[in-house]
Amino acid sequence: MPIPKVIHQTYKTTKLPLIFRWHIRQLKKKNLNYAYRFYDDHDVASFIREEYGEEIFNLYKRINIGAAKADFFRYAILCKKGGIYLDIDSRILQKIDHFIQENDAAVISYEQTKNYFVQYALFFEAGHPFLERAIEIAISNLKNNKYPYDTHKMTGPAVLTEAIKGCIKSNPEIPYRMMGPDYENKVEFSFPGSKSSLYGLFKKKHWKRIGKSVPVIQQ
Repeated sequence: MPIPKVIHQTYKTTKLPLIFRWHIRQLKKKNLNYAYRFYDDHDVASFIREEYGEEIFNLYKRINIGAAKADFFRYAILCKKGGIYLDIDSRILQKIDHFIQENDAAVISYEQTKNYFVQYALFFEAGHPFLERAIEIAISNLKNNKYPYDTHKMTGPAVLTEAIKGCIKSNPEIPYRMMGPDYENKVEFSFPGSKSSLYGLFKKKHWKRIGKSVPVIQQ
């Protein structure tokens, strides 16, 4: 099944700085044949509850770190709906159809360091095994409080990387296509000014600021 032509993005609020609204307009303008969906915290919580039930919703509600909530959501929304997930402070540098092929079920890429798979931008069909496994690992980590002060390992790129490697090892026939690091520079981790804008907007609650003292999940 091909990757659906829909782009998903999320952040705490719809009140984004002008620079982010501008980049969203450019993303939509460049990909007119793609639907666009934005989710604030309320939308994300409603989606988790409706699609994954009360037990997972209650687990999700206990997550203290916004970045960890976004990690879980990106796996969850693509597993149910499929399409493209893009962090609000990242950007795609060319038309998506220029590098996503019609028969792609999943397109993955290592970070430049080649230690982890890229997670700030994801391209998947709905129900892909990589996503299903990532959700399973994240849920297990959260339930067992496996990495109390490490969002990266609890829900982040380490989880996606473990899921992908494990799935390929158990079933090399799973459909996916590997691109070069950082999607061969067709996708950018952060556009100029993005990190400072978001940090300034919510600096008291920025995950890097509180991650060493606030546990990922409330016990």
